[in-house]
Amino acid sequence: MRTLVLRVVADPAQVFWAPLMPAAANVLFNFAAMMAGIVLFDLNPIPFFVTTLVGHTAIAVISVREPHIATLVTAWMETRRKTANLVAVRGNKYVA
Repeated sequence: MRTLVLRVVADPAQVFWAPLMPAAANVLFNFAAMMAGIVLFDLNPIPFFVTTLVGHTAIAVISVREPHIATLVTAWMETRRKTANLVAVRGNKYVA
C-alpha cells in the first residue's frame, strides 16, 4: 500500500505524456471552439485538431521539466483567492 501512495505522488496522472488536467482543459477548450466555429461561422474543423495537437505537445514539453504542473497551478489558484472574513484592524483578524 505504501508503494502505491509513493508511486501516485511521484508519477502524476498523464494522458499521452501530458498531465491529465491541463491536457483535458486543452481538449475541452479546443473542442468548444471547434463546435462554435462550425456552428457559427461554418469553419473547417481541421485547424482545431492541429491546435489541439500543438497545445498538447506544448503541455507535454512543459511537463518534462515540471511533471507536477497541474498541482502547481491548483496551488497558485488557491493562493489567489480573497478571504471574505478578514477585517483591517491592527493586523488581520477573522470575523465570525
